[in-house]
Amino acid sequence: MAKKSVPLSHWHQLLGNAEASAMDFYASVEEAIERRAVPDTDLTRVEHHEGGVLSARREYLRVRRGRYCFDICGAPFGTGFFVSWWFGELRAGPLRFVAVAVGLYIIWSIVWELLGIFLGIMFFFFGLPWLVWLLARHTPEELAGWDDPIRSLPVVGPMYGRWFRPETYYEVDTFLMFRSAVHSAVLEAVDELTAAQGVKALSELERKPINEAFMVG
Repeated sequence: MAKKSVPLSHWHQLLGNAEASAMDFYASVEEAIERRAVPDTDLTRVEHHEGGVLSARREYLRVRRGRYCFDICGAPFGTGFFVSWWFGELRAGPLRFVAVAVGLYIIWSIVWELLGIFLGIMFFFFGLPWLVWLLARHTPEELAGWDDPIRSLPVVGPMYGRWFRPETYYEVDTFLMFRSAVHSAVLEAVDELTAAQGVKALSELERKPINEAFMVG
């Protein structure tokens, strides 16, 4: 099962009197994305439950770049074909935070045992800033949320976020470029489907995403 993202925006349309298979539609979207050569993007098929943990699963096309991803759905519905995407942010869960905490504790124990308490404290006094510096050298897309445990720490988290992970023009622009590129690829696949079957094309209003949430980080 795929990890769910925190939704930031959503889009959907029901194409009346259109017939297609989900797999063919996903392949069309993948080709449209590849034509755009969107950098650092992973395309995978993921499954989400239709209801509870024992319910049936539905396959989605996931387009991921760093901590942001689209989960794209295509499915026959009645006499039409339903298309939607959920655009969201993948955030570190509690297990990742626990893993980082346990890892730091193990390192601390080994250092304390080998170097003693004084040198152990000195190691962390210089080692933790080095770790922060190492993480800060990478872009948010490269880290893909691996520094979320640090950002969630009291006192240290807000300082790290303010100094090393502020919302920049570059981050927001990249966020918007990725979202626009994938949305246009989905629309291109929809246009190919409607044109091939003589179905009414989407209006300009129907092409716009809904439930906008202009949030980054």
